[in-house]
Amino acid sequence: MDTLVEEAGGRRGVDAAWSIGVDFGTAFSKAAATRVTTDQGGALREMTPLRLGEAAGWDRPFLIPSSIYLDRARVHFGHHAVTRILEAEQDNRELARSFKTVLGAHNFEGALDFYPTKNVDPDRVFRLRDLIVLFLAYLLALIERAAARAYAYEPGGVIEASRICFSRPGWIPSRVAATHDAMMHLFSQAHLVNAALGAMLLDLEGVEYSYARAALDGAAAAPSLFQNLDGGIYEASAVGLCHLSDKNAPKCLLVVDVGGGTTDIAGLMRAPGSEHIRVVRTARRTIDVAGDDFDAALLDYLIAKSSLRGKAEQTALWRRLLPRIRDLKEEIFERGSARFSGGGVTIRCSAGEFERQPSFRAVLKDIIRTYDRSLDEVLRNCRRERIRQLGVVIAGGGSRLPALRRAVTRPRWNTHGVRIVHLPTTPRWGNALASAAHFDALFAQLSAAFGAAISSSEFSRSVQV
Repeated sequence: MDTLVEEAGGRRGVDAAWSIGVDFGTAFSKAAATRVTTDQGGALREMTPLRLGEAAGWDRPFLIPSSIYLDRARVHFGHHAVTRILEAEQDNRELARSFKTVLGAHNFEGALDFYPTKNVDPDRVFRLRDLIVLFLAYLLALIERAAARAYAYEPGGVIEASRICFSRPGWIPSRVAATHDAMMHLFSQAHLVNAALGAMLLDLEGVEYSYARAALDGAAAAPSLFQNLDGGIYEASAVGLCHLSDKNAPKCLLVVDVGGGTTDIAGLMRAPGSEHIRVVRTARRTIDVAGDDFDAALLDYLIAKSSLRGKAEQTALWRRLLPRIRDLKEEIFERGSARFSGGGVTIRCSAGEFERQPSFRAVLKDIIRTYDRSLDEVLRNCRRERIRQLGVVIAGGGSRLPALRRAVTRPRWNTHGVRIVHLPTTPRWGNALASAAHFDALFAQLSAAFGAAISSSEFSRSVQV
């Protein structure tokens, strides 16, 4: 596959074929765009992460929180949802967050029709299916705005002129096809809701319940498949495709993608003498142990450190902490410690003390046990194919946890002649992008969106993942 390049100054060439990769994340959502143009008789691929956060007015330009707040009159999305619930100061209310994980239920078809808890939606106006569709519609609206800015297009034209590919967890192995079809349907519904609500989705004041309900009901009454939807790709395979786009990368990769709701692991091999990439299916694993579990461990620890002993007071503190817990976790590991003040208490926590907690160590142990099993399978395939080098990639928001990186990169001596190389987070082509300096530290979180965009591009039609 050719090296990916990005042109700094807007559109170039003609006959553009757009591909957009969408990572509807449990904690944060991301997107990336690529296109193939004809330029002086040669093919050129442009690639850029889309600034969804910037398009929404957030100070984290490439990410958007996968959160919704229902204030009993309007629907608020992303970081606006977090801001609104903090401003409301209602101890009995919660964000709708991590709602994507409902698709991992064994009976997800039935679960989609459940109502969220009364702390999320006390009036029972929206079902879980509605929340997913509304957030995906908001995500598509942000993609329109961000892509229009990135490539100097008129707003409203990018989605209709693009192939869309989403990344997805493995969830239940026996039901991958069913969950894939469900996501196709949800994205198609979201496309119709986006068309119906338009700019209202990006209004700083949110969307009135009546308009949201009418758009959802209208989409349900006229079900149709979004024709530009190119399907989905397993999240860890998408990350691997980013790195295998570099011909100098090892022929075999093991990807560990620690997201918010799941940890997804995939082994990929480039076929000898070919551009085809195949999956080592015996190494593919998805477990529902990931970033949310680290968040829960931190929540429990912070509450235990507080001076509060009454159940009601602890519950109120839990609800104050919950909207901020992901930011607190990042601050702990980026700065070494963090402090929370609210509800009459002040709590301090350092990275070292949190890592020593049994709940943190139990989550880490589950992830590393799964990684070790996948590693054994890939090493077995390497020996059979006489491949002497294996590249390991750590991705996802959880990749930034120092304890996780130490556990994955620790030396292993029983590799039977296969050399394990721990690859940089950002592949070489990523460093060549004009905007690399602005997103390099976040590439681990953006790589699934990049890989989804690559998988949907004309250049990768020979890639089998």
